[in-house]
Parts: sequence; C-alpha cells; structure tokens
Amino acid sequence: MKKNIAVITGGEASERGISLKSADVVCKHLNKDKYNVFKIVIEGNDWVVERNNPVKLFIDKNDFTFTIEGHKINFDAVFIAIHGTPAEDGKLQGYFELLKIPYNACGVLQAALTFDKLRCKEYLAPLGIKTANAELLYKANFQIPNSEIALPVFVKPNKNGSSYGASKVSKQEDLVSAIEEAFKYDDEILVEEFIEGTEVTCGVITIDGKVTALPLTEIRSKGEFFDYKAKYEGNSQEVTPAEINVALTKKIQATSEFIYSKLNFKGMCRIDYIIKGSEYYMLEVNSIPGLSEESIVPQQARAMGISLERLFEISIEESLK
Repeated sequence: MKKNIAVITGGEASERGISLKSADVVCKHLNKDKYNVFKIVIEGNDWVVERNNPVKLFIDKNDFTFTIEGHKINFDAVFIAIHGTPAEDGKLQGYFELLKIPYNACGVLQAALTFDKLRCKEYLAPLGIKTANAELLYKANFQIPNSEIALPVFVKPNKNGSSYGASKVSKQEDLVSAIEEAFKYDDEILVEEFIEGTEVTCGVITIDGKVTALPLTEIRSKGEFFDYKAKYEGNSQEVTPAEINVALTKKIQATSEFIYSKLNFKGMCRIDYIIKGSEYYMLEVNSIPGLSEESIVPQQARAMGISLERLFEISIEESLK
C-alpha cells in the first residue's frame, strides 16, 4: 500500500522562492509507485494543498490532515522543503513532534542550533572544530563596532540563509551600510573574519543507518564570495568532486561525519568550509540544503551514483524508521 507523503514548503522567509523550487523538484522525483505525494504550501496562516483545481483545500493544523470528497487524508511522513524559518529554526519540527508524524529533517534542537551561526560555532569549538573569529551585534543596542577583527570582514545575518543581507567589507567607510543591510534580515548580525582560501562544501546523509559524507564540492565564485548570485544565478563554478588533495578531502569528510554525529543529526545536511593551506575552517551547517536539480547536495549524490529519486527515497525511508 502506498504511503501518503506531504512535501511542505512556502513560508514567509526571504528564501520562500527557493523553497518552492526545491519542493517542485522533490514532488517530481519522489517515487510515485511507492508514495502518494501531496505538496503543501504555507501561505500566511493557511496551509494549502496544491492541486490542479481552483477550489482550495486547507490543512487542518489540529492534526495535519485534509478532507477531500468526504475522505480524511492522513500523512505517513513529511518531507520538509523549507529554507529559513519556520523549518531551519526548528519550529515546524516541534509541531510534527507533538503530532508524532515522522519527518525527514533534523530535530528541533539541531535546527535551532545550526540556524544560529554563532551559537553553533560556540557549541562545536570545544570539540576541536576550527571556525573564523566573529563578533555578534544586536539591532536593539547597535553601535559602530570597535572591532579587533581586521578588515576585510564578512557582515551577515546571524540567522538567515542563501546569503541574503551578506556582504564582504574591505573599507571602514562601507561597514555601517553593510551592517544596516544585514539588519534588514535579522536582529542579530555577525562581523566575521575573512579567511582567504578555497571554499568547499560537504553533504552528509544517513544511508541504511550509517552516517555518510558525500563527495566534496569546490566553490569557485566569480564574485567576491559565494553570494546569492553565485548560488542561484550561475555566478560561480561548482566542481564536484572537488579538485583538492585526496588526504585533505578525506579529513574534511571525516570532520563532516563527526559534526553530524555529535549534533545527533538526521536526514541530510550540508557543511561549508574554507581551506587555507593545510588547515580548514567550518563556516556553517545548513540543516535543509537546496534540492533543485543543480543544487550542491544533488550534485554530490549523483557523483556518488545516487539519483535524485534514490536520494529523496533514502531521506523518506530513514524518517519512517
């Protein structure tokens, strides 16, 4: 008997458009022989079942069901395809935990922690994970920082994704405008040390109960850094597998599996790094990575011989365990 799978997407975060694209790809590639797939779009307070019919069907949020032609539809599992709030900060996972409905992403604590870039760094530092130095600024009592971090620096929202509001600052006179731009997306921002080097990223998933690092991707941005245009408008070259030292590749993969395990993650994630010489520094953990046809984790899965259909099936089946 087919299982009913909800692919939930939308929301009001700045990354809504990217979420909708990820959900479309998931809906397209989930195995229709195994699953009845329903796309659920969060539109403000309404959670709408998307279908080819002008009459809208709404999710009953009391039990995450909907009714069609007198029949109540329950879900066996949820595939979360939302970037940013309310999924990458753990709110949605808390809802599904209360209803005891399996979902394919990490749990409440893991999402909330990794969504907060600075607190995630602070949590991982005692475990030996190297990260760039950073200072936290609060919108409520913002003052121009007298920073010990030398220019250039990155200025970015502490709790946001897809590089919205992020910029590289090389001149002191540009710092305030960069901070003001970042504050449009969050009430906390990071002023972070710029480390010049090679940027790589590593997807991690659980396959048959085993934590598995995917091949690395090297990011060769055509701009100053891997910003929104580089990520989504083709302004970068993504090389998978990364053309770096084999021994270093294995170290970064091992570190990625270590972080995933120590955070008690589940589902899939992507961990970003910068390599400087023989050292590498973790930049951030993405708990719900992009899932478009050309997104990084799907690229890495294909390099490992895993199709999108299989990748999404692995994600759902692991959640059902």
